[in-house]
Amino acid sequence: MILTRLAPWKTLRGRMLVAAMAVEAIMLTLLVANSVRLLYGSLAEQARLHAGQVAPVLNAALVAPLAQRDYATLQAVLDESRSTGGVLYLAVSDSNGRLVAISGWPENRALPDPDPALTLDAKDGIARYDVAVPVSLAGQKLGAVQFGLDLLHIVEARRDLLTQGIAIALSEILLSAGLLTLLGLWLTRHLAALARASERVAAGDYSPPELAEGSDDIGRLGAAFNTMSHAIKERVDQLTVALDEQEALARDVEQERARLSALLSAMDFGVLFVGGDGRIAYANPAFSCLFAIAGAPVGHRLDETLANAGNAPRDTDYTLLSAVDGDERREMTLTDGRIVSWHNVPVRNAAGTAIGKLWLCIDVTEPRQAAEQLLLAKEKAEAASRSKTEFLATVSHELRTPMNGVLGNLTLLADASLPTEEKRLADVARRSAETLLRLLDDILDLSKLEARRIDLEEADCALPQLIDGVLEVLRPNATDKGLELSARLMPSVPEVIVTDPARLRQILFNLVGNAVKFTEEGHVAVRVRRLDRGTDSVVSYGHPDSFLLEFEVEDTGIGIAPGSVPTLFDRFTQADSSITRRYGGTGLGLAICRDLCLLMGGSIAVDTAPGRGSVFRFTVVARPGDPSALRRVEPGHGTSVGDAARAAALPPLRVLAVDDIEVNRDIVRGILERAGHSVALAASGGEAVRMVRDQPFDLVLMDIQMPGMDGLTATRRVRELPEPTGRVPILALTAHASGSSRPECLSAGMNGFVTKPLRPALLFAEMASVLGNGVAAGTAVSAAPVPAAPEPAMIDQPADLPADQPAIPDADLLDEEQVSLLLEVLTADDWTASVAGFTDNGQKTVDSMVAQARAGEPHNRTAHTLKGTALNLGAAALGRLAKELEHAPASAVLDQEDRLRDLLDRSLAALRTRKPLNV
Repeated sequence: MILTRLAPWKTLRGRMLVAAMAVEAIMLTLLVANSVRLLYGSLAEQARLHAGQVAPVLNAALVAPLAQRDYATLQAVLDESRSTGGVLYLAVSDSNGRLVAISGWPENRALPDPDPALTLDAKDGIARYDVAVPVSLAGQKLGAVQFGLDLLHIVEARRDLLTQGIAIALSEILLSAGLLTLLGLWLTRHLAALARASERVAAGDYSPPELAEGSDDIGRLGAAFNTMSHAIKERVDQLTVALDEQEALARDVEQERARLSALLSAMDFGVLFVGGDGRIAYANPAFSCLFAIAGAPVGHRLDETLANAGNAPRDTDYTLLSAVDGDERREMTLTDGRIVSWHNVPVRNAAGTAIGKLWLCIDVTEPRQAAEQLLLAKEKAEAASRSKTEFLATVSHELRTPMNGVLGNLTLLADASLPTEEKRLADVARRSAETLLRLLDDILDLSKLEARRIDLEEADCALPQLIDGVLEVLRPNATDKGLELSARLMPSVPEVIVTDPARLRQILFNLVGNAVKFTEEGHVAVRVRRLDRGTDSVVSYGHPDSFLLEFEVEDTGIGIAPGSVPTLFDRFTQADSSITRRYGGTGLGLAICRDLCLLMGGSIAVDTAPGRGSVFRFTVVARPGDPSALRRVEPGHGTSVGDAARAAALPPLRVLAVDDIEVNRDIVRGILERAGHSVALAASGGEAVRMVRDQPFDLVLMDIQMPGMDGLTATRRVRELPEPTGRVPILALTAHASGSSRPECLSAGMNGFVTKPLRPALLFAEMASVLGNGVAAGTAVSAAPVPAAPEPAMIDQPADLPADQPAIPDADLLDEEQVSLLLEVLTADDWTASVAGFTDNGQKTVDSMVAQARAGEPHNRTAHTLKGTALNLGAAALGRLAKELEHAPASAVLDQEDRLRDLLDRSLAALRTRKPLNV
């Protein structure tokens, strides 16, 4: 078959060969013909030259005999000349044209006419050239001679040349044909292999032998075919594998279907599938058992099946079940009283078209009853915990008041002139009272930690001064025992950090105090370093700049036995009972340290051994603080307005106080006027801009959050005023205790930052700073922005706690320092007006915040206003709760509504009992 298909006239090779032979034949024919033509021309030219050479010779030989009419000599000359060869005949005629001599030509035949040109045409069967030339002497024609040259050698030469040319051409054609055939076979050998390989592929053999490859066209064709055959083979292999996998998948699907059917049948909750036509396509036995359905429900409509069920759902419209398109959960109560959770899940195909619905029916009767029992038990346990916490808080506060009296009188008694023994007894009693007071503080802290009522207050603090302050307090005890106290901060630790300084100080007091107490000789060292922030750490940093600070408190004391370490941080636990007898203590300090470390995002651990001393390590989360936020206040001036004003040494100033709350404006006015300054008041940002534009002021105190135009916008408007009005110094007044608002205030064009409630020392120091007065040297460091007020011992609970929590004790209701400040700077009328204004505005603010929460509207600005007003007037507990609710969800506001109103009423009642110093 392949030979038939590859017949010469059908193959590319054959056609190329025929074309080449045709071209070769044409070219050789032209070559031979041209050669014959050239040869003929050359020989003809030689014949003409020969004739031209013969004529003079004959003329010379015949002129004398012809002139003498010696005809015999003429005849002899002609015969001799013809005998030399090459001349067929000779004939001489006289001047009259009479033939006088002839040789080689019959006398009875007329002489042929001379040829005008040489031709090879045969004459009388002979090829000759007839030439006639005159015979003359001295220009006188004597006669003429005619002769015929033999052209046979020319004809033979032409014939021989033609024969040889044809032979050579035929040989060339045959040789070329052979060579071209071989070349064609060599060039097209890949095509034949390609044809054979293609036939094998067509026959189903997808692994034909590889064809030869090369850089020429045929080689690239072979490479392309090899690539194609490999791709076909891979594709076929893939299809084969896919087919095998499909078959295996079909077997697996069948097995999984069987398993799924067995699984669904074994499930103890009902599974139901309903097709798009509303008829049941599958129902497991648990479904039929749960609803007491007799017979097989497959093929029946769902509503009819449930309507005829023996344990049908009560108060359920069955026709609506099939109409549900989305994912739905509902609960049904069956006839026998059981509760069934009914979960509807739409089933869709790959195109997203619903093809049916899947229902899961779970009997939740027992879990529901168990959950209700657990909830009841939880509420009882929480009530018991709240009762315990409330009892501890109440007892500790009730004991604190007489203990303060006892401790104060014992201190006075110890300073009196007493006999030595009585003085010793008074000193023992004083130390015992101090120990008991510390125990009360620990119990109070413990109760707050258990109730999660400790709220961290972030503020900038200078870490070296904080640690030095702790060591200075404990240094007398260490010096009495001959101990060396030292502290070292690694270079990577920032000098100013943002954390809760009060809680950090409490942890250090506990650990360093324990180290001093349990160390008889040697040293106690505090070391601080900054830990790298690991990517896989479980610590929640909460801020992109936060990091972990690790503190080490090392001592050379008695150490702790390994068996006591696991319970060391448990409450009311010490290493052994002998420690309690020898050193005292309740075992609460380390437990409080552990809880505070966890609350501050860190942890605590100990490395110790008996007789080797101990190294307590704890970590807290902190972030770099703002060194410029630290303001220095002269320590000898206390917190009174007069002392603070004298420390700042400010000249009388004209100040504009801007606040939307009248109570806050009265407080600012009272503080500034008491310090000798002139005060103008504005109730909004817009009014403040107008007053600054129309009146000259030395300083502006600007509240941040105000309705309408807030303080930041008002500041920007003031900065747009022409100079020098637009350059008036502006201090921000804000209830935000952390330094997070400072960059925003400074970017708006403000010059300083003061937090509420106002502290005269900090206010006047900030005023002096922005006005360029500076503050006297040799002063103590106080962080700014500082917390709104030194929090009383009891911190109110987070806003998401239940509303029925224990009430805030009256001792923690007010910020006594702030109230004392207001009573100092306000007159009786101003104080009464401020309390009355707070009574009205506070009630309206609470009502507005509750209404916003119920309507789902933002309540954070209203809570912020309540926070600032309450803290400014000294209602600390109410201010802290408002701070919690400022960023809490609306549900938390509604949960705390009763507590808000209770704190407002109790705070107002407590404030009304206070009387100002300036009547």
